[in-house]
Amino acid sequence: MESPPPSQSTTLFQVIGGLYILFGSFTLVSMVQNSSICFAPLEGQTGLMADMMRGNPTYASYMRALFFPGLLYALVQFGSGVGLLRLSTLARKAALACALYGIIAALFTAWLTVTYTLPFTLAHTLQQVKNPAMLVTTRNVTLASGYIGIALGLLYPLVAFILLKRNKIPRYGIV
Repeated sequence: MESPPPSQSTTLFQVIGGLYILFGSFTLVSMVQNSSICFAPLEGQTGLMADMMRGNPTYASYMRALFFPGLLYALVQFGSGVGLLRLSTLARKAALACALYGIIAALFTAWLTVTYTLPFTLAHTLQQVKNPAMLVTTRNVTLASGYIGIALGLLYPLVAFILLKRNKIPRYGIV
């Protein structure tokens, strides 16, 4: 017996599942790089993130503390994405938990961004500007990109949570 044609909610779960797999994969790959920044000695490392962690021990502590919850989140997000493609009700629950965690993490990350990352990035970026006429533009672009990042970081898990909460996995009869 053939399965029924996909419904709108089935397509929704497949789209969210695909995005969860994509974002989970990106996060897992970035965790490999973050592991060296978080746990290797910072003295020999270069780059903005290493500079920021060397310059602010509180920020470095936050980044180290968030590493393992972030890794677990990426694994659960990836797994729930695969499960959503298979229309698993357990995967929907896991995806809802991921979305809720994503909202909380986005709010915490917004606070970290405003408190630590943006001021450091802004100071670092403005030191690199050689043309005084470009200082205001550089400052505005840096701040705008930080705030846009905050908004997008909150938007996706919020929309995913709402859509996953409203829609149930369709149940097909046993063949």
